[in-house]
Amino acid sequence: MGTDKYNLVNQNNCKKPNYKIVDNEVYFDIYVSPDKEVCIIASLDNNYICWASITDLDERELIVTIFDYILKCKAVTVSSINLALGSRYKEVMKWHKYRISKTLYSDGEKRYYSQATSTYLGKNEMYLAKYMSGEINKFYYSELSKCKYRLMDNYYFKILKGYKNLLKQKENVEYYIEMKPLISLLESESYLKLCPNEEIRNMYLDCMKQCSHLYNRYMSSVR
Repeated sequence: MGTDKYNLVNQNNCKKPNYKIVDNEVYFDIYVSPDKEVCIIASLDNNYICWASITDLDERELIVTIFDYILKCKAVTVSSINLALGSRYKEVMKWHKYRISKTLYSDGEKRYYSQATSTYLGKNEMYLAKYMSGEINKFYYSELSKCKYRLMDNYYFKILKGYKNLLKQKENVEYYIEMKPLISLLESESYLKLCPNEEIRNMYLDCMKQCSHLYNRYMSSVR
């Protein structure tokens, strides 16, 4: 058993697609926890994934090996992210996230593009897995460094608490529209999911949960 032993997508949680996904290009969603755990999800589309693994940020060589394995192997077994992650699904969904996916480059070819550093990773397959692994480190430490400016004093927790109260202030469906500027502001501060101050991190997550509630309630009413 080789690298595939780290894959949480297996025969116990596999799904049979009801449409063709064989030729779909793999894209990666990378989730990083405040405790430096890394969840790599390799997706074929919005419904099916072919890889899910949880490792440690400092396991650099293993992460390179995992990326290399996914890039070279053709997906055989597929599942959904919630089935593959099982009991850890809700936890991982609270981690900070970015995406690596193929997009058109200036020369008209598709190359992997990383949201972590807003860069194309090149097309040299020999080094691609190493570049992808390096993006995780850059993402984690760059985003973590932003948190220290929110920890300079005790005011930001009070600000987040005020945001939470504001988001819960009204029950009417249209309140989502009124709150969209605040929701956009909060979305731009997703680095707080890595904040070493648990109180601030949890208050931010509470705010985002309320944002999601407002959005879902609004969408349910307009459908």
